Amino acid sequence: MERMDGLFLPLILALAVAFLFISFRNQKKRTAAMAELKAQAVPGARVQLSCGLFGTLHSDDGGDTVDVEIAPGVITTWNRLAIREVVAEQPAPGLDDLDDSVAGDSVPDDASSIFGDDAPAGENPADENPAGTEDVASDDSPVSPDDNDSKDK
Repeated sequence: MERMDGLFLPLILALAVAFLFISFRNQKKRTAAMAELKAQAVPGARVQLSCGLFGTLHSDDGGDTVDVEIAPGVITTWNRLAIREVVAEQPAPGLDDLDDSVAGDSVPDDASSIFGDDAPAGENPADENPAGTEDVASDDSPVSPDDNDSKDK
């Protein structure tokens, strides 16, 4: 039992030293990453903020805040720590980037593509019996309010 007590204290000290070593190492990595982010975050750089918003870094005075342009002419002030990352510049897709087959397709003004060429112009076969106007009663006899009262008695 004495041998166990003699190994317990050195084992705890060794674990504490290992924990401190790993903690200092991780802190050094985070500091290096923040320094790299600060070096890349120059005015004109495209950034993503921690809330997911993308914008262009407008001005950086070296203080705690930065100005980010989130739309043309819309400049907002953010805490420097809100910058999540500097993103690579990706051009917005334009009309030139679209596939010619998609850009060349057109939508017809009439319903001929749905009903075929058999439907006469101005008439839609689906409008013959509009929704909600079907005959509910199977017989054509009208129902009077007096008929309902006699059944309840």
